[in-house]
Amino acid sequence: MMLVVFGGLFVLLVYFIISSHYLMLSKSRANVLQRLMAISSTASLQINGDLHEQLSKKYKHKNDLIESSDDSSYQALHNVLKRIKDVNHLESPIYTMVYNSKSDEYEFIITSSEKPYYRHMFVNYPMELRANYDYGGVIDVYNSENGTWLSAFAPIMNSKDKVVAIVQVDQSFDSFIVEANKDLIKNIFVASLLFIPFSIFLYSYMKNTLQKEEENMRMLEESNEEIQLQNELIKNSNNKLEEAKFIIEKRNENLDKQVKERTKELLVANEELETFLYRSSHDIQGPIATLKGICYIAKNEGEESEYLKMIDENIIQLDQRVKSVNSVFEVKHRQTTIEPFLVNELIDEILSEQSKSMNYADISSCLDIDESLVLRSDKQLFSIIIREMIRNAINFRIGVFVTIKIKAFRLGFGHIKLIFEDNGQGISEEVKDMIFDMFKRGNERSLGSGLGLYTLRMAVNKLHGKVKLINNGGLGASFELILPTN
Repeated sequence: MMLVVFGGLFVLLVYFIISSHYLMLSKSRANVLQRLMAISSTASLQINGDLHEQLSKKYKHKNDLIESSDDSSYQALHNVLKRIKDVNHLESPIYTMVYNSKSDEYEFIITSSEKPYYRHMFVNYPMELRANYDYGGVIDVYNSENGTWLSAFAPIMNSKDKVVAIVQVDQSFDSFIVEANKDLIKNIFVASLLFIPFSIFLYSYMKNTLQKEEENMRMLEESNEEIQLQNELIKNSNNKLEEAKFIIEKRNENLDKQVKERTKELLVANEELETFLYRSSHDIQGPIATLKGICYIAKNEGEESEYLKMIDENIIQLDQRVKSVNSVFEVKHRQTTIEPFLVNELIDEILSEQSKSMNYADISSCLDIDESLVLRSDKQLFSIIIREMIRNAINFRIGVFVTIKIKAFRLGFGHIKLIFEDNGQGISEEVKDMIFDMFKRGNERSLGSGLGLYTLRMAVNKLHGKVKLINNGGLGASFELILPTN
């Protein structure tokens, strides 16, 4: 095991050394090429292109110039290249070349070397010289008749911006590899210094660990027989548990079947009850309408007895309670239909309609709603919400006058908020947490059915909104509604 671990560590060490070497080699080569490019670009700007062009036209044959001092123009250009080479500490000479289209070869012109090699041919030149003659560039590792090189070149231009030659800067690839190998040896030495102490420590640690593991294995083997005996006992217990589990599952299946049957019966009974209530409420509305008509005729014929007034009030209450039952059924079974409508206009219509339907004209309303506020929602469900809040205010009124304040405004981009306030009896502390439950009334003097706020909450939930009591201090009650604008 230790051999495997150490072998793996050694392989990893070798892998990281080699990969880091090649990575550094790649980065170093890129840095060298970048440096050579910068030197060649600077050199091309310092060379007088017109002077270079005159010199190459004046001496057209190989070895026309033997010494740098043979021509003053050559001497001046040579000094420029020599200074650039010395400043940048280059090992290889800098030189300029022109392209000979007849021989399809490049000819050396100026060099930083002491001895010219004027018009000597550059035979095995890289293709990058031809492809980028007018622009310059870098030449990665290539072989020529003079060795293996890394190079960069830049165009030399005359005063008319015409390329008359190129200047090339080289570094021997062999010397570059020698420097890289020195770095590799250094890395191997450093890694070895780290690896050997770590290996000794790891060997000691693993040896102690393996000894402890052997001791633990011996103890485990001694305990194995006892465990096997206990396993037999557990196996017997498990068999008994499986038998008990099978009996429980059978009983659960029977119980689940009974629950499903009872649930189905309850759903059917609930549906039948809802249908009965809905149809009964519609059936009752006929006699209520008849009684309303009789009271209306009696009043017009001069009958103004106290009993007639009581009958009329009770008919109105009965009518409202029947409508409350219908509202519950309608909200529960309604499929929402989204349409745009003006909030201010719809609330104003509902206020007028409720005042007439409840035979109550002493309503003072204050609407703080932008006339251009549009809500995209279910218009019928929204109307039920507003209608139930108005009925709640009338049913819980104090005295004769009912004051209703409604404020509505946009809340961000996706919701609107409505704040509804009345001047009624308020809601007692004992029932404030149950006011949205079915058949719960704000107080014993309420004239309502106990379904209004329950219906309101159902409608708000169906519109994916929220409603809450926000002020229960003193007279009156305040509600806050938040509805999505869809």
